[in-house]
Amino acid sequence: MSFTLRFSGHETFALRYGWLNKSYKFLNYNEKNEESLVVDLGVGKNMVNSIKYWTEIAGLKPINDTSSKERYLSSITKIIENLDPYLEKPESNWLLHYFIQKNYSELTFSRWYFNFSNSQYFTKENLVNELKDWLLAENQKISAIATLQKDFDCFILCYAKKLNKSFKGEEFFVSPLNELKLIYEMAGNSYISDFNEYKEIKIEVFLYCLVDFWKMYFPDSSTISVDSILTMPGSPGRLFRINNFGIDSYLNQCANLDVRFYWSDNKGIRSLACDDIRAINLDNLLENIYSETN
Repeated sequence: MSFTLRFSGHETFALRYGWLNKSYKFLNYNEKNEESLVVDLGVGKNMVNSIKYWTEIAGLKPINDTSSKERYLSSITKIIENLDPYLEKPESNWLLHYFIQKNYSELTFSRWYFNFSNSQYFTKENLVNELKDWLLAENQKISAIATLQKDFDCFILCYAKKLNKSFKGEEFFVSPLNELKLIYEMAGNSYISDFNEYKEIKIEVFLYCLVDFWKMYFPDSSTISVDSILTMPGSPGRLFRINNFGIDSYLNQCANLDVRFYWSDNKGIRSLACDDIRAINLDNLLENIYSETN
């Protein structure tokens, strides 16, 4: 597979609360005057490029986006437009994480980690080295070590939750992705990110991501294997760091939640089945996540 490498552009600023809402309303790619962008976005000059970066990484389409450049787009735009404008609900944070990480053809450090790395305990040095080795094995250009290190730093600022509850630094809780508790910072500048049985993910969110993944990679198949959901790049199991027992539990809940999904056991291979996955409307599933009854 060919990859586009994007290990820079964020200016080492983690995605912050409110940035995507600002970007949706005010970012104009056709605006050439940097001072105007500073005023419209309400941030310093050094953050304007970072907001553009996170807008593109999340797949957001600003209201003023009339540029001809083709960009990755996701349903985070629909959420900010109609469902949760300031991404205040936990469901929105999980979906934001999914939308950011599923586009692994354009690699960032975090996209590589969530889609391709099995490391659950790591330091900055050994994870940067692991990425270097992976890029070499994939015949990809090896970026400068300083560039990879800065992208690691941004990845950690976004995701790593500190176990020291008394920490009051400026970057504490700076990112909505921090709330997901997918990575913990341990003593000695080491980190842990387990594949766990349980994550605080609403079953409606998991079902939406599962159907999105299914429609993208297996649109003509009436079944999808547990192994695919568990291990494939872009899958809910990988992106949410869920182990085999957890995936079994979530799939059982999906079958109980929506009668269109059921278990299939063909030649000893246990799979989730749906008679017509193409007919499942993702927008309806998205709206159901935010309905008052759930």
